[in-house]
Amino acid sequence: MNQDPPGHDYGHEQGYAYPYDRARPQGPKSARRGPGRLPGGAPAGTPGGQPPGDHRGTSAGRWRPAGVIGWSMALLALLVGTLGGIMAGPYGATAGLVVGAIAGFLAGEAVMAVTSRKQDEQTMPGGAADGPRQGTGPAAAPSPHAPASWHSTPVPASWNSTTTPAAWQSPPSPADERPPTAGPVGAEERVAATRPVAEPAVPAVPAVRKRVPSGAAWACPPPPVMYQPSRLAELPWRLPQQPAPPGMAADSARVGDLEVRAASVVGPGHRIDETGAGPRQDSYRIGRDAAARHLVVAVADGMSDSSHSDAAAAVATLSLVNSLRRQLDEGVPPFHLDHGSAFLEAAQHVHTHARQRQWSADSVRTVAVAAVVPTGAAPDGDRDVWIAGLGDTSAWARGPHRWTQLLGEKEQGPDAGRLRTYLPHTPEAVERRHVSLGPGQALALTTDGVGDVLAELPQAHDWFHHHWAAPVTALDLLLHISYDSHQRNDDRTAVVVWTPSADGGRR
Repeated sequence: MNQDPPGHDYGHEQGYAYPYDRARPQGPKSARRGPGRLPGGAPAGTPGGQPPGDHRGTSAGRWRPAGVIGWSMALLALLVGTLGGIMAGPYGATAGLVVGAIAGFLAGEAVMAVTSRKQDEQTMPGGAADGPRQGTGPAAAPSPHAPASWHSTPVPASWNSTTTPAAWQSPPSPADERPPTAGPVGAEERVAATRPVAEPAVPAVPAVRKRVPSGAAWACPPPPVMYQPSRLAELPWRLPQQPAPPGMAADSARVGDLEVRAASVVGPGHRIDETGAGPRQDSYRIGRDAAARHLVVAVADGMSDSSHSDAAAAVATLSLVNSLRRQLDEGVPPFHLDHGSAFLEAAQHVHTHARQRQWSADSVRTVAVAAVVPTGAAPDGDRDVWIAGLGDTSAWARGPHRWTQLLGEKEQGPDAGRLRTYLPHTPEAVERRHVSLGPGQALALTTDGVGDVLAELPQAHDWFHHHWAAPVTALDLLLHISYDSHQRNDDRTAVVVWTPSADGGRR
């Protein structure tokens, strides 16, 4: 977003002030003083009067002592000359009057000059002998008698890109408190000096920051640790050799009375190898039908041993959401949605995408899960949810005490972890479930990077059950799935849907 430079208004009544315009007098333009400057750069209208040696439009505080003393001496000299002239005759009286008037005028000017010089030396920061006058050298240190507004330079709030944590805030050092040097007032500054400007707050500057490991980013609180930390999580991220999707993504939406949060992040195993770093192979897609009566969600996990599985996952999620939306827009009830045709269409799109780029079908293997959730509850408060998927992508329902896995259970025994069904090879192996989601419950679609810890680590199961009891922000969800756990280095993706509670709340 473009920002107007300081001092420019572009047709508005109020604009930014230059740093030395911050004490600008308010009120009608006709009643404002001219653009005279104070020592340290403050404009006329603040305590202190005019710059040293400048007597144009001087204040009464400077005229009174000099004028009273000077004209008193002038009257005294005139009186003495008049008395002497009367005693010496008419010619002597005339000469006495002339000599008395000249002597009184010179005495008054001398007293005024001495008084003004002393006042200038008192108002200059540090006195006249402490350093060069303004405009001829470095600015002097701020005077303790100067207004507080001279001792800092305000910055418009729109220029601040980050918010400084309160723990870092500390007063600025004396070296940072020098008032700016006053200089000639240009036409642009004179225009700015006539506009009222609200003084923005001065942002605090961090004094001391906690030391950060080499290569790590200074960011939000650290992600949660599940069971035991991983050494890989401490290593810096590397970029893939070829352009790739973002390493992380997050979304937030409300559809009907549903709250939806989605997040995806590349796993440590795909981001730390400087020569073999890979793209994020997970993908998600969120949509709705034209009438906004149903939320449509799809999550896909590209297989690690497929060189272009990241593209396959992205194509599959887009195809699944579009296919289900089209059926809903044609009036097909959720219970009668054709899961077979939706996954077959997704397989065809993945295969076509690979053929157009001369990739093999084995290089674009992916698993996926999709769900359709009504955006409004039935009269009894429940929602009939449609879920379909294949492979180890999973669906979970959050109950009062624990998560229940609805789809995507892995095989046990010697073949545990081995996938037998995936796109584009076996779309006919898709499984479908119809479940009921009550008030205050949540549905989560996850890849195995999140589903495995829910199923295998009791600590993680309880942690996610507690922290996902109510809608979280998209950034919080991204932080949660970026958990640190030993030997769990795969990509992580989760789309969580919360229903309102029976009393209309969000828990």
